[in-house]
Amino acid sequence: MAANTYKNPANEAELESEKAGPVLLPWLQGSITLSEIFQDGIPARHLPKIAFSFFLCLLYIGISHQSNRTVQKLNRAKTLLEDLRVNYTTQKAELMFNSKQSEMAKEVEFMGLMESETPPQKISFKND
Repeated sequence: MAANTYKNPANEAELESEKAGPVLLPWLQGSITLSEIFQDGIPARHLPKIAFSFFLCLLYIGISHQSNRTVQKLNRAKTLLEDLRVNYTTQKAELMFNSKQSEMAKEVEFMGLMESETPPQKISFKND
């Protein structure tokens, strides 16, 4: 069985210094030196491609913001529609309940109106 040992702080400092630089592809970093390519500035032949790429990036960002706004509006409209549907259903149920004959009789009782206990009579005319 191995014995426990302390870490060497000098080795950790060396490891940290090696990890400090973000290297995506080491072989690519060694083969392309951008300082040599762009030592006199950006070549004019690349400007249209860079401008077009920049334009496409701006277009992509604008479209993504517009789509996010549209989705948010749809979600707001969906919740509003659901609230309106619930209100409509509640009011319709209350109206159906209050329009029953027994409920109407309770509502007009304080005015002195009462239900007729005799059935209605049919009135007929004789054509002479």
